[in-house]
Amino acid sequence: MPTNKKKISILNLILILIALLAIGFAAYLWFNKQPNKTAEIKKEEPEVLAPVFLTLKPFTLSLPPSENNLEANKVLYIGMVLRIADEEQKSILLEYLPEIRSDILLLTSKQYINNLKTESGKLELKEQIKAALSRQYDAKHSIKIDEVLFTDFIVR
Repeated sequence: MPTNKKKISILNLILILIALLAIGFAAYLWFNKQPNKTAEIKKEEPEVLAPVFLTLKPFTLSLPPSENNLEANKVLYIGMVLRIADEEQKSILLEYLPEIRSDILLLTSKQYINNLKTESGKLELKEQIKAALSRQYDAKHSIKIDEVLFTDFIVR
């Protein structure tokens, strides 16, 4: 009889070993499949698109005399490019181009020459233009200007 018990215990040991190997193999497959899901998720993320630029015709306008200096007939020649998110916003801006040019002209004509001669004054003007143009144009169209870039800036 002792041989029969030995056969059963050896059989139990073999079955336990097979069960452990199956569990280990299942765990191996499960852990190897996990990184593939994150790689698939990364592939589904939208690609970053190249920025879209809208070049505006240069502006020439008279500046008011500064508060300290009564110099008259100061002229500003300014060219700029607007960086926006996509082509759809560019087409909306092109539809509202007369309104945009008017807003920029009104805003820049209020600037003093002493402010525009400094770098901080130019940066402030950029931010003011960006804030003025980033708005709701009608019920359907809202525009966000990413950056205002000066291509020409001459004060005479």
